[in-house]
Amino acid sequence: MFQRLNALLFISAVLSEPECSRFHYEEQTLNKMIRQEIAIEKLQANMAETQQQVLDALGNLTETTQQLRDLNNERTKLKRVTDELTEEANKNIRNYAAKIEKLKGPTVTFRCKDLVNLTPNAGETLVFKTTTLNKGLGYDNKSGIFTAPVAGTYTFSVHFCVAGGKNMYYAIVADGVEIKKGWFCDLKWNTCYTTDTVTVLHKDSKVYVKYSHSSSLLVTTSIYWNTFSGVLVKS
Repeated sequence: MFQRLNALLFISAVLSEPECSRFHYEEQTLNKMIRQEIAIEKLQANMAETQQQVLDALGNLTETTQQLRDLNNERTKLKRVTDELTEEANKNIRNYAAKIEKLKGPTVTFRCKDLVNLTPNAGETLVFKTTTLNKGLGYDNKSGIFTAPVAGTYTFSVHFCVAGGKNMYYAIVADGVEIKKGWFCDLKWNTCYTTDTVTVLHKDSKVYVKYSHSSSLLVTTSIYWNTFSGVLVKS
């Protein structure tokens, strides 16, 4: 009787135990731990993937940086080559210009007007007192003589305005030799005439214009002049 009573009490105690028993708590704890472990594994996988992505990005950045360095080096080389080519081109241009200048030779030319004597006598050297151009300083407006500063081929021109009814006999003389002679005349009107010649001169050769016959009468005004000019054609 007593044993049966104890058995009934035990069964009653088991049947009356709460739903949240120790076993139920351990089951929930285990499930929670399993879920946390799965979450941690997933987190680790995500971290590993992110780490690989970072490593890949760093690799790409390193490659890009190297490409930029290579491009900068190529740009530097290209600029150096361009500068060298530009300098070489400028040097060639300077050399070519110097050669052209050398081929051109010196500039010698003169132009003068205003005869000192409008009624020259035979054999008189004609002196033009106003020098309007004198490159090379060859013409002397005191003596009327051009002295060649360099040897070469020269051309000379004279322009005379003769009074109506008068004569003008002239000669262009180089180193004492007459290289051009002529006669200008108009029976009625004051008339201007031009003539020229070419000759080869040595350095310091002398050229001048002289009146070669009887007396003459030349005229000059603000609209027509008597002139003498010359230029070095080739040295």
